[in-house]
Amino acid sequence: MIREHYPRAWQHLQDAQQAKAAMAVLWGRVLEDGLVEEGVVTHADGSGVISAWVAWPPGAQAELTRLFSRCVVELWACLDALVEESVETFSVQRRPRRPEMPRFFPVADSSEGLRALLAESCMDGTLRSHVAMVRDCQPFHGQTGDEVIDGIRRGLAHLLEWEAALDAGATVGVWATPVEPQVHAEAPAVVEWLEAAEPGPLGDEERILARYRLSSYHPEVAVSTEAGTYVDLCFTEGFAPLGTEDTFDGRQTLAIETVTRFALSFDWLSSQVPGSRRVLPPDPADRSNTWIDATRSSRHWSAEELAALASSDIGLGRVQDSDTLTLIVSTRHGVYERAVPHATPLRHHDRRGSAAETAVTDAAATWGLPDFVMSPSVERKGRGVREISDGLLVVGGRGIIVQVKAREGEPGTPERETSWVLKQLTSAGKQIQGTARRLKAQGARMISGRGTGLDIDSPAIDWVGVTIIEHPDPPQELNVPAQDGATPVIALLRRDWEFLFNQLRSTHAVVGYLHRVATSTPVLGGEPERYYELAAADADAPPGPVDPSWASRGAQRRSIPLLPAAPAGSDDDEAHTMVRLMLEDVATSPINPDEQETLQEVLASLDSLPVGHRTELGRRLLDALAAAPEAAEGTTAWWMRTFMAGPGEDQLGFAVCSALTDTTRAAFSAWLRLRHHERGQHTDLANLTSVGVLLTPRTDGFRDWDTTLSAVRGDPELAADELRTYRNLWNRPNDQNGNTSTGGQS
Repeated sequence: MIREHYPRAWQHLQDAQQAKAAMAVLWGRVLEDGLVEEGVVTHADGSGVISAWVAWPPGAQAELTRLFSRCVVELWACLDALVEESVETFSVQRRPRRPEMPRFFPVADSSEGLRALLAESCMDGTLRSHVAMVRDCQPFHGQTGDEVIDGIRRGLAHLLEWEAALDAGATVGVWATPVEPQVHAEAPAVVEWLEAAEPGPLGDEERILARYRLSSYHPEVAVSTEAGTYVDLCFTEGFAPLGTEDTFDGRQTLAIETVTRFALSFDWLSSQVPGSRRVLPPDPADRSNTWIDATRSSRHWSAEELAALASSDIGLGRVQDSDTLTLIVSTRHGVYERAVPHATPLRHHDRRGSAAETAVTDAAATWGLPDFVMSPSVERKGRGVREISDGLLVVGGRGIIVQVKAREGEPGTPERETSWVLKQLTSAGKQIQGTARRLKAQGARMISGRGTGLDIDSPAIDWVGVTIIEHPDPPQELNVPAQDGATPVIALLRRDWEFLFNQLRSTHAVVGYLHRVATSTPVLGGEPERYYELAAADADAPPGPVDPSWASRGAQRRSIPLLPAAPAGSDDDEAHTMVRLMLEDVATSPINPDEQETLQEVLASLDSLPVGHRTELGRRLLDALAAAPEAAEGTTAWWMRTFMAGPGEDQLGFAVCSALTDTTRAAFSAWLRLRHHERGQHTDLANLTSVGVLLTPRTDGFRDWDTTLSAVRGDPELAADELRTYRNLWNRPNDQNGNTSTGGQS
């Protein structure tokens, strides 16, 4: 399990163990080659000594030091990776404070030192249980009498000591522990006494291992000795063994066991948290820039080739290598390459089918919001149980029924694999139709990707089915047969499912796209190409209608494609991520259980913000938060932006204020209610909703900002004096407070 949830930590732990094993092999070879030489001297008075010294082969000591240093470095890297990967795992659920700060595993020699490290946000984003365990196991704590806890503390203390000594240039060496030296002398000599020396390091100068005295000794008496000494590899800097059992190898083993225990504990604690996880990262070799100017391509397209593509009917080219799909896309800003990566790695602790289902839901929760991802659930049917799909996506009034089909075992001939895929498409289609009928009949209780129980009111939801094929080598040019049934069904490769979510990074946008197409592409695996054909059509489409109230409010009309050509956030990832963090704040805000359904509706409204507007909005929010503390003393600075889409669509408002007080909260609520009321001048407000989010900077270091949510549905029934007050506050002529409205989409 460690390998699945903490792959980088697992690899670092493996590398540390391999370094230790390599040390053992080299040490054994060095010993066999006669590393330690012994000597004995008996003086004329019968006193004598047994001694030894080391004769290192060229380069052996340096190589052993390098391997030991590698072991220590990898153990620290494992601990740091546990923290880093925990943040990555749970960042799909919560926003870490100060994301620009590095995450690492803190180890200190005092409680003050630990507090200072934690103040650097080094574990921000991990679980509280992770932090509590790290606190309890710090080496500066006293002994508890618990063998496991005390051992962990000693293991961390060893790592601290070794790291400091290696940084100071210390090297590995040899440690001698005299245990049972022996002296044998011919008669008439008799051994009067024999005393072993204290353990200590061996160097290139003689070290006495034992002293003895013989009575009746004369030079013609033959004397032989046995050193009776354990010779171990050691790291002599600071090495003070507590007994014969306390060896360098034992300490190194303890350090590895300590890190392993942390890895197991982190993994177990993480597994207890319900909800979705971030997708596993791809192999480094598979990582590439997915959106680049085609003139900078490693394929070296000629100007004539790019010009011909740009002037073609659909402005789209396709290059299929043995392991990569690359699309050449003509846009208004030039020709670009869009690499479509492999599907992310599967978790290996499950069978392939279960791992594929997990990967599908994790992808939707990673690039979309986990609140809209419903895990598979089972219900009793007669004497047995049945599963309600392989997962659902539900956002607003639209839903996706997911069915995943994974190829187990080794693929066969192309004909056999084609037959397998066609059979699975038919089977999955029937399952989707059955699930749709079941859901429309009575709904279901399901668990969201954030671990929250939700009642799915299925009769009010418009469903589309998606069959996802997980295959290591899917058949090429496989024609997808039409599906029968009342619910439309779309066939996708798992790669294409992840392409849509990574391209749009919005559950609302992906679900909207799938409802828009409602049928499979003619050939399995053709979804990326269809997406760009529709994106090109969107770019050329005339703007659609917008809320008629926008004209009377001095708004600016902006038309953006629903399907952007560039992957979401590729123009400014920080700004685009800002919008996701804001949604995370809303999703994780404390609420009463009976308010969960309302929160889902509000999140769906916020996620309806078109992808093309998010980067600009995120950058304006970041800039406004940065400028808010600069507001003049005694004044309150505001920045506001309203998004109005087509008639009947939810209106979204975003604001940044330099201070959060009861007064500014009331002012923000008044602003949202006024903007909602103004829509009623042209349409009935009964079924209209406006949602507003207010951000205010914080300076306590705990969070970067506070997030305040407000929503109004139906007629706010503003009294004449309220309306006059609100207009005086927010609709003043020559408004200089940044209050603007934009809208429009194609």
